[in-house]
Amino acid sequence: MKVLAAVVLAFALSDGPDKDPKTAKHVQTERSGCLDQSGEQYVLKSETDMTVVTKLKGKGFSDDNFARYLGHKVLVQGTSKGDVFEVVKVTKLAETCGRP
Repeated sequence: MKVLAAVVLAFALSDGPDKDPKTAKHVQTERSGCLDQSGEQYVLKSETDMTVVTKLKGKGFSDDNFARYLGHKVLVQGTSKGDVFEVVKVTKLAETCGRP
């Protein structure tokens, strides 16, 4: 009985049998930087050298809502899916972004 309990506990603590990244849950994270636009796509840029950190996609809201934060330092919360960050919340940190 102790062996069965140990096996069940070990399985419960592991990632389980399904390690397929397509079905794995994405962990919500946050990133900060300068919100900018590149063509039709909104992007988050590094505040130090203004290089693109990630593309942004609204999750539960239209991407057009990013427009009010253009040129502002922001904190975005959401999940990474490939080279796109799916944003669930945007918080303005500063009116402008620092330039080197």
